[in-house]
Amino acid sequence: MREISIHTNTTEHSGIVMEEGEIREYVMERPGDSILTGSIFLGKVTNIDRGLQAAFVDIGRDQAAFLRNESIPWSEGGIQQSVKEGESIFLQVVKEPLGNKGPKVTADLTLPGSFAVYQPFGKRVSVSKRIEDARAEKYRDMLQGHLEDEEGCILRTSAATVSMDELAEEITHLRRRWKQIFEANKNGRPKIIWEDRIIPDQLIRKYPLESITSIIVDQVETSRYIKETFPALSERVVWEKNPRVNINGLQKELIHPIIEVEGGAQLVIDRTEAMTVIDVNSYKYKGKTLSHQQAYEINCRAAEAVQKQIRLRNLSGMILIDFISMNDKRSQERLVQYVRKLMKNDPVKSKVLGMTRLGILEMTRKREWTEPPRYLAKEPKFEFNVESHVYQLERELLSKNRNNAEAILVAVNPDIYDLKKRLLSERISSKIPQELFVRQDVSIPAFQIELEGSEDMVHEAIERRGYHVDNLF
Repeated sequence: MREISIHTNTTEHSGIVMEEGEIREYVMERPGDSILTGSIFLGKVTNIDRGLQAAFVDIGRDQAAFLRNESIPWSEGGIQQSVKEGESIFLQVVKEPLGNKGPKVTADLTLPGSFAVYQPFGKRVSVSKRIEDARAEKYRDMLQGHLEDEEGCILRTSAATVSMDELAEEITHLRRRWKQIFEANKNGRPKIIWEDRIIPDQLIRKYPLESITSIIVDQVETSRYIKETFPALSERVVWEKNPRVNINGLQKELIHPIIEVEGGAQLVIDRTEAMTVIDVNSYKYKGKTLSHQQAYEINCRAAEAVQKQIRLRNLSGMILIDFISMNDKRSQERLVQYVRKLMKNDPVKSKVLGMTRLGILEMTRKREWTEPPRYLAKEPKFEFNVESHVYQLERELLSKNRNNAEAILVAVNPDIYDLKKRLLSERISSKIPQELFVRQDVSIPAFQIELEGSEDMVHEAIERRGYHVDNLF
């Protein structure tokens, strides 16, 4: 059973899924970061390409949307018979824009509910393959009489858990919502008219309603919206002003690359543009010889932590896991099977492919929403360490005659100041002909040569500015 916390009282929205008293999933949304897929737009057809059998549609964004003829439910011929240039049309995004390409859209609109997906122009009833044939046939017969001529719907697996009346009630509710959207926007300019928000809509629909014990919200408006959108959950929605989870602390944990694993191992998570690499580090066992069984047991504990972090951080795409080496092929295969078993608890589809020749487990996980760490932390910068800056300062001072100056005033970061005497010898100091004055300044990231000239001029500047200097190199 699970508890979902929805935090919409701040500009950054958060969703937290708790299972067995532990945080299993964290979702976040920021202004401007919303995903277009699933959103419905009112558009205007600007160009029809007969060769492509597609239309380009202004939806109020910089890039025109791309609509294929086969994505129009009422199409019975070529694209020129389906839509006309200048015509207004309702469209739903099915693929995000990429580079210079605009979003891919469909005219077969869907409004998702807890048990069914309503299609204003669907013209058919589709039932989840997980629902037994006899029950699926009953649903089709019942819904054929409930739906109007152009309407259609898709029944989710969760439909098998509710009565026919509850199902019909939800479809009626979705139909009413669509008619409100249609009437309010049928004569407007191209724009977004409905958004399938990640928080709270998609997050709540992600799980079977019967598995949700409570939904905690921090805003009255959100509470009212959830009760109206998910009437079956209305009794389980609880308003609490203050969040139960320290979100700032949780975010800090999510950007940290090292996770301690019970039993003496560590996970080191390294995200790249192409993939995520997770290294299982057995640092507490360094220098010790591990038996196959010991290595297997440590890897199993690490695998449990890996599964939790993959879900919590919403890692997706290619994932490589470098477990502790096990030369025993049988132990490797046991570990692969164990990881597959663990990943079945993840609601997001994944595939564990197996071990590579180098003994690295490879898997993939479907991309869904965003990876919080990518939004929370800036990209790592490749910067020189303190020692490198000290030696760079040395080269700077020895590289030229410094314009025949008698004295030099250098500002350095305190870290460099602490290291300079240890790293630079008296032999180097004797090669610098100028009188050198050094001051500390925390605002300077490395070093800066501030002034060079006669000794009198540098002394006067130091006194005038009130600097405390060290003239010993």
